[in-house]
Amino acid sequence: MHRRARYSRPAWEDRFALPAREDLLAAFGKQQRHLIDLMRERLLALESVEESLSWRGIPWRWTFAYCMEGETDRPWAYLVPRPGKPLFAMPITPGTVDLLDARKVSRVLRDGLSAAVNVAGVLWPQWELTGKPLTEELLAIAKRRHDALLATA
Repeated sequence: MHRRARYSRPAWEDRFALPAREDLLAAFGKQQRHLIDLMRERLLALESVEESLSWRGIPWRWTFAYCMEGETDRPWAYLVPRPGKPLFAMPITPGTVDLLDARKVSRVLRDGLSAAVNVAGVLWPQWELTGKPLTEELLAIAKRRHDALLATA
């Protein structure tokens, strides 16, 4: 009698089981985990920001979404805990692009913007969290985006 080994999907890929945050982050090494933790902590430290975990389909799967309090249907930032390549994404409207001074941002950030997919007039840039300098730069832009949202509320 042969028994088949049960295949267990990684937490990030299992659409039908809401994963614990720790299960999602267990797949990361020390450096990547630090960058993810830094991003989450600093985004949650911003005024009126809430974090939720939701299924966003392929390729993002389970993703941390950041919204202003009470506006859970309109996230303004996403942290995708893709094993091996965590991503940060932020939908940007044409008016919001002005928050980014192209002369003061890194080439990696500019490349992410130029490669962004345009969906109904909204740019969807995403960046792989590869090191602390880029993570800090992304956090600075996220803070500017957040502050602009607070000013219009």
